Amino acid sequence: MKKTFKVLLAGACTFATVFSMGGQLAFAEEMNQQEFVSQTYEAGTVTISSAAELANYATGAMNQNYVLISDIDISPYIGNIAGMKLSGTFDGNGHIIYGMQGETSLFSQVASSGTVRNLTVVGNLQVNSSSLKDVGGIVEYNDGTIEDCVSRVNINAGGSYAIRVGGITGQNAGNIYRCKNEGNISGNISEIGGIAAMNGGEHVVDCENTGNITFNTRDCHVYAGGIIGEESRYIGASQFTVENCKNLGDIQGDAGNGAASIGGVIGETGRKGDNSTSTIKNCTNTGNISGVGELGGVIGKIGLDHNYSVNGVEIASNGDNIIVDGCGSTGIITAKKPTEGNTTTWLGGIFGSVNISKNGTIYIKNCGSSSSLYSENGMTSEDTIGGIGGSMSNMGNAEGTANSYVYVESCYNKGYVDNNVRYVSDLIATTYGGNMAVTKCEYNGNRFKIDTDGTIHAYYPDGSAIYNQFIFDGFFTYYIQADGTAMKDRLTYHPDGTHIICFDAHGHEVFMDFQYCSSVGYTCYFDSLGYIYKDQITFVGNKAFYLNQNGKMENSGWFQFANGVDYGYANSDGTLKTNQFSYDAWGRVVFYHWNGMVARGLITDGVYYYSMDTTDGHYLGSFPVN
Repeated sequence: MKKTFKVLLAGACTFATVFSMGGQLAFAEEMNQQEFVSQTYEAGTVTISSAAELANYATGAMNQNYVLISDIDISPYIGNIAGMKLSGTFDGNGHIIYGMQGETSLFSQVASSGTVRNLTVVGNLQVNSSSLKDVGGIVEYNDGTIEDCVSRVNINAGGSYAIRVGGITGQNAGNIYRCKNEGNISGNISEIGGIAAMNGGEHVVDCENTGNITFNTRDCHVYAGGIIGEESRYIGASQFTVENCKNLGDIQGDAGNGAASIGGVIGETGRKGDNSTSTIKNCTNTGNISGVGELGGVIGKIGLDHNYSVNGVEIASNGDNIIVDGCGSTGIITAKKPTEGNTTTWLGGIFGSVNISKNGTIYIKNCGSSSSLYSENGMTSEDTIGGIGGSMSNMGNAEGTANSYVYVESCYNKGYVDNNVRYVSDLIATTYGGNMAVTKCEYNGNRFKIDTDGTIHAYYPDGSAIYNQFIFDGFFTYYIQADGTAMKDRLTYHPDGTHIICFDAHGHEVFMDFQYCSSVGYTCYFDSLGYIYKDQITFVGNKAFYLNQNGKMENSGWFQFANGVDYGYANSDGTLKTNQFSYDAWGRVVFYHWNGMVARGLITDGVYYYSMDTTDGHYLGSFPVN
């Protein structure tokens, strides 16, 4: 009888390869049943291979460890699956859940003991609510951990009541690592974030938003950010870190009389806890921002000016510190004409406004902007525009009620600033109060201007145009062509005539990242020098990818490596099958190494030797080591 296997990736045991390829593999237990199951947890893990199986667990207490072993479409079961409550671990194992629809997120809650990881969710949510609720592309309320997840869920809020919407989660009181939102968010929304609408968690790290955010909300203040809409004291940790996050999506909206706090990274952040220090570090925004209120390329408003009470007793502020370090913005930021009232806009390349009246320090350092800043309102408005910040106010010091301080240090502006407004500066437009210092900040060197249609120009300090030259704005590298505009969305040869480089849709040269290249119709990877990878395996975290001899990321199943000998399997997101038994294109059992190559020859787990065909790697037989 043909041997079959149940493969359990239990951490302690490894395969050793006697010859051919080597690497960390898995413990394989010989079974006498006619099935082959691959999973990435110890025995006892619940494996899910279909939407029907997921539906069996979705309405119960999900306190076990669950793992997807295939892509599934949940659209026929959406009423039974959406709104799951998780206190265990749900591992997507690199697979995709298709068919999200309706008004409810996949998970309504992830408890403090829960984790969602390695999962991609695809679909569309149409939410029509008459009361406040949380909606997320994957989770409504997270108190646990979300890591290595992708949301491709478009969310529209069309109800009569403004709600909270996040690309990954509506509210976060836990931790989020290495997640990406690719879905668009729109509608009647009060807090909006590409990753989290409202954040009270401790860590949001290495996250990215590429979805566009559009809101149309009446008569309430809106908090909108490419990563986080509002950083809140009311939930979660007493201090927070937002680090290595980037927003590429556009953010625009109308809040009627309510105005908005809009930031490329965070809409608004404020007090967290006494004697706490919270940090926003190494975050960038390349999206365009437009609206009315407080608009910043990185943060719309930084405020240590709110009173908080518990059971009617105000919480004292003995020192809440916020540090913004190494962040930057490019793109266009525009103060729009108000549709209602006479609302003023405070606009800045890094922050829209800083307001402090409680004990503590706001410290902004090593940040830069090459954003172009515009106002549609002209001299008739009270709009305030600064290349680094719109306004800084220390009310606590001015009134003698607080030990409050604001420092802006070693920051720069290289972008265009519209001077057709009443209050304007290349650095900080307006200030009020004492205990504030702006030091080692500058507006000099080469400068950038982005026209309202997105065309990028660069200029020498004397104002003359730059042509045929690479130029750096402090965060991104551009190539200014013979016509004086930046090259965009194009593969081209490096001036050395040998290496191929790429510029994305924002005109930025791509380094250490994947990039879809429309001119060739596939995704490529570019190294630390900006050179394209060809016939190379690369790793992002513990995930392997293969760029073939043409530079194309393999993402279409079974393929052969450029050496003409080895085979592998690439999922639709480009990740390779690794460290597991599975099947080849003809339904035969094979083993995939740590690098995605199918094992050939003799391999062992210390208990059995497994003979794999030396040509294409399919399983031939096994025998005990002893």
